[in-house]
Amino acid sequence: MNQKLALDVASNAPLGKLHYTLLFWCSFIMLFDGYDLVIYGSVVPQLMEEWALTPVIAGWMGSAALFGMMFGAVAVGPLADRLGRRRVVLYSMTLASICALATAATWDATSFATTRFITGVGLGGAIPNIVALMNDLAPTARRSRMTTIMLSFYSIGAMISALVAMLIIPRFGWQATFLIGGIPLLFLPWMSRQMPESLHFLLEKDKDAARALLKQIDPAIDHGQVSFEAPQRTSSAAPLSRLFSEGRGLGTVFLWLGFGMCMLMVYGLNTWLPKIMVAGGFPLGSSLMFLVTLNIGATAGALGGGWLADRWGCKPTLMLFFLLAVISLCTLGIKPGPLLLNAMLLVAGATTIGTLAVIHAFAAQQYPSEIRATGVSWCSAIGRFGAVAGPALGGLMLSMNLPLQLNFILCAVPGLVAIFAIAMIRKRAVSPAELNVQTANAHS
Repeated sequence: MNQKLALDVASNAPLGKLHYTLLFWCSFIMLFDGYDLVIYGSVVPQLMEEWALTPVIAGWMGSAALFGMMFGAVAVGPLADRLGRRRVVLYSMTLASICALATAATWDATSFATTRFITGVGLGGAIPNIVALMNDLAPTARRSRMTTIMLSFYSIGAMISALVAMLIIPRFGWQATFLIGGIPLLFLPWMSRQMPESLHFLLEKDKDAARALLKQIDPAIDHGQVSFEAPQRTSSAAPLSRLFSEGRGLGTVFLWLGFGMCMLMVYGLNTWLPKIMVAGGFPLGSSLMFLVTLNIGATAGALGGGWLADRWGCKPTLMLFFLLAVISLCTLGIKPGPLLLNAMLLVAGATTIGTLAVIHAFAAQQYPSEIRATGVSWCSAIGRFGAVAGPALGGLMLSMNLPLQLNFILCAVPGLVAIFAIAMIRKRAVSPAELNVQTANAHS
């Protein structure tokens, strides 16, 4: 009797309680990722005044958490291919939440940057693994949509950070905003009980747990008709080296470049948009609301991008979004009237920050499950070079007192580079080894 592979059953299962539970907790993590990273853009005017910081120093302080994310993505994220996604996510969020609380007690630029760096290490270990976990467990037909829904909560967290800053800083000071960043620590016991592990990982490590998980994924399935054999690996090479073998090398490099340019725009805008608008003649209160508008657009862009990606494919969606990002940012530079200004902020948010959700889904689809955490972690890590450069270059740009139009044109240039990078990524041909494995699995 032909048996179905457990992974195939999971890929074709209807959406159920487990999927929605996974989506809830991954979205919860992304919300606080957005909050923790974007809150700096809301508190930086107060920090610059209180600690007498120059724009360049403030820019590097903003980059500290992003340096941490880069380190966490390289050093912590890939551990999940050996230790399991769930364990790495839980430990990483514990570290990030504790250090978010500690940031409230910092007293100068050095102590602030240190706690922000360690917060970033935790987030850098968690984010690539919730992307990999979602792609491991979500049904194939809904994979892009569920991944982008989850990642869209980054923008919701960013919006909350701007609103919290407007409400809390005048009453309690900037320190109170970081106490809110430690809230996930309270929810870790529930997250630990409810967050599932990757089925692919359990098939290799714990067959009984894999059977229990598949029953949760598809309660109607008859286990007697399912093979729980661990999937054959297409290569015995180390996961990192496989990012450049089997025809993946060029695509990996261009994917890294696309990530870097996308993150440069995202973190540059989220850190410096209020300051850029203040320099352009807008009051600070209005400039913080522009940050909220930007992230409303980002949420819509992430959700719409997932819907389009499931229909058109991730690559065409990404190229369209980056083109719209370039157009909208250049339009913002001419200081349009209120209606067009807010419309362009919505489009800019949708096609820069929102695009980050689509490019993560695109990256997860480029690699097989056994190296997916490594692939997404390294995309995220290398992309952090762009994320680090965003706040730093933004500070340098502001220190030069450039015209508003030139500021936004410079913000748009990475979008053009990203279009080129994504266009150069070709669909990878299946290697003979992978074809043999697929054939063997199909007949098992």
